[in-house]
Amino acid sequence: MTESTSQHAKKSLGQHFLRDHNAIARIASAIPEGAIAIEIGPGPGAITESLLARAIKLTVIEMDDRFASHWQDVAKNNSELSVIHGDVMKELEGAVASVQPEWIAGNLPYNLSGPLTAKLAGFNLSGGMVLMYQREVAERIASEPGSKVYGGLSVLVRHYYDVKRLLTLPPGAFVPPPKVHSAVILMTPHGKTPACSYEQLQKTVRQGFAHRRKTINNNFRGELGAEEFEAIGIDPRKRPEQLDYDAWVRIALALKN
Repeated sequence: MTESTSQHAKKSLGQHFLRDHNAIARIASAIPEGAIAIEIGPGPGAITESLLARAIKLTVIEMDDRFASHWQDVAKNNSELSVIHGDVMKELEGAVASVQPEWIAGNLPYNLSGPLTAKLAGFNLSGGMVLMYQREVAERIASEPGSKVYGGLSVLVRHYYDVKRLLTLPPGAFVPPPKVHSAVILMTPHGKTPACSYEQLQKTVRQGFAHRRKTINNNFRGELGAEEFEAIGIDPRKRPEQLDYDAWVRIALALKN
């Protein structure tokens, strides 16, 4: 697409389009040639074109009418490309069910990154995910227990995946430049069978992190007591950000019983 089109980003959709060629190459090359993938919010297509060049069978989900129309035109002459025109929060589940992707990629809209990641983390993909965030959000997702930014998303993404930061990007890597740095997260399946369902974990984490300053005992008062926490190897005086993924799973299982 033309540079003028790419520069006309819609603030309401949280659009910032990647233009750093090295970053584009690293993101695209993280997905194997010939894979089946979904890209969220292709926009003018910096990453999209690189993925298609790698013979990746690609489905894009685009809400912006301008870009959806463009990719629909491209898809008429490219059997490897499919287009879903709509809101990713509404379309994602159906898209994953029908496409059966091995990978999901995307420069996630800043205004949706939290709830969208909570959805994405629930899909057990055989390949993984390459996702771009505001740096602060990426740090939260990749953080370890005990960190001040460790939270619900840090736990949820570990249900199916190992998480690492792939690269960090300055504002100038985008058009228009955001006010913050960005970072790309690579999520690859760890292959372990989770002991609880993702839905159980999500419900438990949501309740447990509802009041970060309170102890875990207080956050589950009336459902689990101090003795029950100790029986599953958890100090009831600990705060939510001090508990690792395995501890959250033990709480989820204890609540189920």
